[in-house]
Amino acid sequence: MKSLFNPVSPFLFLVVALLGGCATMDRDYERPKVDVVGVTKSETDTAALQFTLQLRIVNPNAETLNLKGLYYELNLEGIDLITGTARNIPPIEGFSDTVVSVNSAAGMISSARFISMMINEPRETWTYRLKAKLGTTSKWMPSTTVTETGEISLK
Repeated sequence: MKSLFNPVSPFLFLVVALLGGCATMDRDYERPKVDVVGVTKSETDTAALQFTLQLRIVNPNAETLNLKGLYYELNLEGIDLITGTARNIPPIEGFSDTVVSVNSAAGMISSARFISMMINEPRETWTYRLKAKLGTTSKWMPSTTVTETGEISLK
């Protein structure tokens, strides 16, 4: 009589277990979206430009989005101006959004380049590119990176 256990059995068990685990993952998961709602320039006496960014984080999924933190890079008119992080972001319920305000300072060289552009080429709106990395508490998706572009007023 042949034994039911052979060297291939553990491998087959592992494959079936992995496929079963994948079946429980949400196939309708969509990446969160991050929009720049506002950028306010602060008046300071320092050489660096100070900004308050208002970022709208949208959760297009049914499950609550629990974030550990946020890393962001803001590029204005082709100048990498602001890089920063934020913590203590409140949970974002399913199919909802929240606005997060973060304070940042631009580096001295980037600030000088952007100030020069603002003086030499005054205008109402400026093009931006925002890259945001959302660090989640999920084991299945520890982080997601979103890149958005558009125009914004710096009034």
